[in-house]
Amino acid sequence: MLRITILSLILFFSSCTALRPKLFSRDRDIRDIITSIPAEVKKLPVGNRKQQPVKSDPTLLDGFIKPLPNGWVLAREPISNWNSSLSAVMGYFPDSLSVAEFWDDPLALKSGFRIPVRRAKMMYEYTTRLTIERIELRFINIDFIYSITNIEASHYKLESVHKTVELKDIGFPQVTTEDVLQHKIMMTYGPPNEFDGTWHRYLDDLTEMNVRILDDWNLAINLRGLVVEQDLRNAIEHVYSEQGIEYKKMQLMESFDL
Repeated sequence: MLRITILSLILFFSSCTALRPKLFSRDRDIRDIITSIPAEVKKLPVGNRKQQPVKSDPTLLDGFIKPLPNGWVLAREPISNWNSSLSAVMGYFPDSLSVAEFWDDPLALKSGFRIPVRRAKMMYEYTTRLTIERIELRFINIDFIYSITNIEASHYKLESVHKTVELKDIGFPQVTTEDVLQHKIMMTYGPPNEFDGTWHRYLDDLTEMNVRILDDWNLAINLRGLVVEQDLRNAIEHVYSEQGIEYKKMQLMESFDL
């Protein structure tokens, strides 16, 4: 009788062991675990994941999307708005980095006039855990149109920000530029106003922003201040329109002694 009871217990524990779910061995390589994921839930290769921009209803995003940056933003913090002076922006940089490059960029009008325009730029690199960003801040001296004596740094105003974003190789799972576009830019600013096949174009009352995927690792983002563009148009109108030219002549005539 005792022999029968022991045999029954052995059979009972054997059956429980057979029903126990199998676990991965502690010594199993992580690559084996990854390759055991069913094919239908694996992420497609980067080359085969080209998709059209997400078409969202902007009304569904009201209260969630943010306005476009109104100037220079660093680490999510607004630093300088459009029209901020070069001298003010240089104050945010250490002396070793506060170096600006200046050049002449005359504009030709249909009337034949060549407008003297001076520009400047500052460049720096900003590194985060996921990205390496190379930023170029561009400035325009609109006051130079009114008088060629306006050459100080305070006359140069922030007009645009150009940057390239390079994604770091962080291993598994690797973030791609398509991920940044879909899950960061579009989730922050909503769907673009226009997509021409290359550039995703955003526009509001203060800023125009253009985003372009260069490849799986690099992204280009250009921002332009619309208020600065309007100031440039006003300066051209004041100085080079027929009324502006006549007014300038009248000013010159005041210096004549007859």
